[in-house]
Amino acid sequence: MATRGPSSIGRAWPWGLRGSEAMSRARCPRCGALNPGGALFCTRCGEPLKARLCPSCGARAPVGSTHCPYCGAPLVGGSLAAYRRTMRSAQPYIQEGLRPREGIIGNILLVAAAAFRDRPPLFTPSPAVYEKLSSHVVAQASRYLWYALAAFLAGSALAVLGLAVNNALTLALPAFLAAIAPALLYLLWLREADRYEPEPAWLLALAFSWGAASTIPSLPLGAIAALLTGGWAGSAALVEEPLKILGVYLISISPRLRSEVNDHLDGLLYGAAAGLGFGFVENVLYIGRGLAAGSPFIIVVRTLAIGMHMFCSGLIGWWIGYLKVNGLPVSWSRIAPAMLVSMGIHAAWNTLAQLSPVTALLVLPLGPYLVYRTHKMAEAALVDEYYWGFAHGYAPVERPS
Repeated sequence: MATRGPSSIGRAWPWGLRGSEAMSRARCPRCGALNPGGALFCTRCGEPLKARLCPSCGARAPVGSTHCPYCGAPLVGGSLAAYRRTMRSAQPYIQEGLRPREGIIGNILLVAAAAFRDRPPLFTPSPAVYEKLSSHVVAQASRYLWYALAAFLAGSALAVLGLAVNNALTLALPAFLAAIAPALLYLLWLREADRYEPEPAWLLALAFSWGAASTIPSLPLGAIAALLTGGWAGSAALVEEPLKILGVYLISISPRLRSEVNDHLDGLLYGAAAGLGFGFVENVLYIGRGLAAGSPFIIVVRTLAIGMHMFCSGLIGWWIGYLKVNGLPVSWSRIAPAMLVSMGIHAAWNTLAQLSPVTALLVLPLGPYLVYRTHKMAEAALVDEYYWGFAHGYAPVERPS
């Protein structure tokens, strides 16, 4: 069955309704979409509907109610993450064909299929998925914003230094603006899909800045990789993909921050942010050199090319979140399938871009396509979040396996 994005799920509900979902459907007062019974938010536009779902008994209550009129339980208020639930309770409802495999080949095929093919929702809808767990403690944002600022400045300093070495320092400001604008616009556009449990901006900033700072170790390590592979253009992927995703990996296993990466949409966002941060610094260098050579068209080329970094890192982040959804621990060996797929795509991109002028032109349309696929993966993950209960005021919290 083809995946249905959030714009269409309100019009089509392919499976039989269960529990509270079997109640009357609710029509959105804003866009008119017909939503499944029990939904608190429109699945097309995100508008709050006129009824709330009791987290205790599942009954619908008036939107202004503070307590359920049937069982007296307090209703969800404020943040959608006001109630938390264990991820383990959802695992029996995962579609069997979408579970991670035992062998690495099967997982590589699963990652590749998720990246380039539409898929059905991950969960079979069931009220049993919507159990709640006490809230976790969110780390203070200011501390991590300082880390993000330091990493961002380090990556930016590398870009400026690179332009100075190439006698293009006077073009640093226009190159910086031309590089940062598409990176931030891509990230904001992708974040629009994170509707039900938005990720904190400060943590996305940290992932973005990590990607920017990861360009620093990529220079010497990339030179070593190129030397060992006889100057192969695709060797950069062997270094850059692990470095970009390392920050997201550390976030996903951090005792303080790992509960923010609790599913594949979260992982996709953080991975994409890291890729965009790396691509930003890279683009400052490429755009500055191109402008110095009298070629303003380089801005268009690099705006399209940054989509490759967003997709490749986002795919690995998606897999990290996917492992968590399935109750599997995150480790370097377990994320290897996604790493290999991303490295292959990245290496093929670099190889074709430098093989000949003809193949370089053929690569350019792949940039928008990879951006499109990234957004399709985000939409599919949003549908999973709906079935999982995020739209009903629930959100999972990570527990050690």
